[in-house]
Amino acid sequence: MRVNRKQVLAVFAVGIFALFLVARSRPPSRYFSANILGDSVGKQEEIFHQHYPFSPNVTRGFRYENTDLDKAFYEFPIPKDALYVYKAFYDLRDPEGPRIRVCVTASCRVIDDPATTIDLRVDGQSIGLGWKNSTNCCKCAVDGCKYFSYDIASKIYRGPVPETVSFHRNEHSAEIPVEQPPSKYTDDISACTGPLHWYNDWPRLILYVETARLNGISRILVTWQSISKEVKAVIDYYQQKGIIHPLPWPALPFNDEIDVYPQVHNAGQNLFNQYCNFWSSSKYTHLSDVDELLHIRHQNRTLYDLLEATARENASIGGFRFQHTPLALNWIPEPFDYEKFLKLDALRSARTPNTDRWRLGKSIWMTNVTRISWVHYVLKFFAGRENYHVPREQALLLHMRNSFQKSTAAPLFPNFQLWPKEQMDERLAKMADTIREIFRDGPPNYRTSTLPASEKCTRVWPSCWNAGASCFTSMSNHDDWIYATPTPQSFHIPV
Repeated sequence: MRVNRKQVLAVFAVGIFALFLVARSRPPSRYFSANILGDSVGKQEEIFHQHYPFSPNVTRGFRYENTDLDKAFYEFPIPKDALYVYKAFYDLRDPEGPRIRVCVTASCRVIDDPATTIDLRVDGQSIGLGWKNSTNCCKCAVDGCKYFSYDIASKIYRGPVPETVSFHRNEHSAEIPVEQPPSKYTDDISACTGPLHWYNDWPRLILYVETARLNGISRILVTWQSISKEVKAVIDYYQQKGIIHPLPWPALPFNDEIDVYPQVHNAGQNLFNQYCNFWSSSKYTHLSDVDELLHIRHQNRTLYDLLEATARENASIGGFRFQHTPLALNWIPEPFDYEKFLKLDALRSARTPNTDRWRLGKSIWMTNVTRISWVHYVLKFFAGRENYHVPREQALLLHMRNSFQKSTAAPLFPNFQLWPKEQMDERLAKMADTIREIFRDGPPNYRTSTLPASEKCTRVWPSCWNAGASCFTSMSNHDDWIYATPTPQSFHIPV
């Protein structure tokens, strides 16, 4: 019987695919083989499929109504008091020498317990522990929160850069892929924002991105967990232009017995803040929320020029702290009217009300000297660097919170203009054109009820707020949500 070449190739392809499925379905062992899926498959993807081999099954009764959030369901036993490992990095920034650093979510009770032994190993050999520092400003168990974010680092490690590091906690262990952060930095600014939870405010996201671009920010890391389809369209548009780098931010692994996600301080945002410091390839890195805009008071120079000039005057500077300034924008018509909104006239009359309430601002840091980045400013530097407070006469951190819109307080800056008057018409026209291009297939929706519902939920969970876990029941019906799932680029391993 003659067998043609196409038949042989088809049978061969089916066989390879079957072997791939078998390999994917193998449960994780205590130590992973280096070649479970073959050398052609990246280590990150290989380990991801070991831990997340299956799709959710509707018959399991998942807590998130079989949405994509349920794909964080962990098919294997989760150790009691587990540490949840996110990523590991081979970091060259410490002047003393290279270290392997690991981003972890953990119970501070467990991590501070003398009975808890943590070790990092390469090729079976311990490389020692240099530090285990919280990336939060607050001490353990604030308002009942049990889980915090940690930066766990090895001692100085001068061996070859490993593919993986073995993370050990007492008798438990797992192989973690090792990534290499940039070792050279471009002369520009990157920004990080997120994670976005139950976020449908696409107008604010566009204003944030366009203002960042005007400030010379080249790249923006946007992490998200639950967003509307309109917000996803905005992210996709700017991703195609190379401006936004999106990263899904999945829930922590859970199963029928264990789910610690609702107990994580500040929805795990401080873990993302630390990851931002490893992601950035720019000389300067800015961390903020999407409702915050940097504003240079004297717009005859750029934000980058301001940072460079200030750093030249003081060699001890490692970070720049910008003062919080309320910004009132009454720019969303209610009920929402797309054509009326597109005029963007409210941006001409933006105000800075003096609310008489002091709030922490946000910061920009020098990426090559920053050790631990917190949500508001850098907590630890290398090489003895320190934070510098940028005077309001030079720049502002504008916070466009909705509650400021109703303020009747006198303005902090009576003659404030979001942009120079002579440039306002051109910039508003360009922004309107961008919005039309993003939504060229039809007018977007904007549900004005979503934000009040989200704010109501956060008042119920004021400190351990975890929007994905705690607010799912109250928020899931407010929009057509797109949910983050674990991916080879973004997943957690319980150890």
